[in-house]
Amino acid sequence: MLSYEFMRIAFLVGILLGIAIPLAGSTVVFKRLSSSGDALAHSSLAGVAIGLAAGLNPLGMSIVACVISFLIIELIRKKFAKYSELGVAVVLSLSVGLAGILMNYTKEGYLESYLFGSILLVDKLQLYLAIGVTALVVIFYFVFHKQIFAIIYNDSEAKVGGVKVGLLNFVQSLLFSIVIAISAKTIGSLVVSSLIAIPVAASLQAKTSYRGTLLLATILSVVSVIIGITIAYYASWTPGATIAIVAVSLLVLMFLYRALRDAIAKRRSLKTTK
Repeated sequence: MLSYEFMRIAFLVGILLGIAIPLAGSTVVFKRLSSSGDALAHSSLAGVAIGLAAGLNPLGMSIVACVISFLIIELIRKKFAKYSELGVAVVLSLSVGLAGILMNYTKEGYLESYLFGSILLVDKLQLYLAIGVTALVVIFYFVFHKQIFAIIYNDSEAKVGGVKVGLLNFVQSLLFSIVIAISAKTIGSLVVSSLIAIPVAASLQAKTSYRGTLLLATILSVVSVIIGITIAYYASWTPGATIAIVAVSLLVLMFLYRALRDAIAKRRSLKTTK
């Protein structure tokens, strides 16, 4: 399997994005906006359609569309605090509508490749982009993880504490949008959201610290990618869809682990009270 260059590139890009996606997407999960990842994935699809119809670079337009969409979601979330999910619904509806209409003006079959991705057909440019954006995401979260945690906990208190909330939120949005745009081409716009929310949800079952949650989510995401690509290769399945199924399977295992751990802890506490 690894004797083929395209498989080595696929594993490398998959691992890189497996690191970047849960890190960049963890904040939206903690803000209870995990569905925004799905909206951005569809925005990337609309961006590609706009690029193809207008004769512009599809990947560049995909990134621009994701950035604008995330800013719209954030704007609506701030204006309508009690209805923060409205931004996601608006962006998702608009993106699906635009992509559906513009598909009539694009090359047949091109947009369909974005639905479930084409990680086995990744070129060198996409590899370099994955390396660059993953490095930026890792450095950003390593340097500013305390400030990011403060914003997630209470952005008002973070402002009082001197944290530049607006700037950090903008950088996070930009990185997250770029990660989604690149991932939509490789993993697929329909399944990229699975690596945003599911690894984080699975890691939360371990009841560890904020940094521990991010680390475990990254590990589970990378494991999902490696196992998913391997199974897809030997079973001739779609890699993106297989990765999503593996991620859900790991989430189920983490649920079972938590249930078993809680049961053991309860049994021990009963013994000590007797």
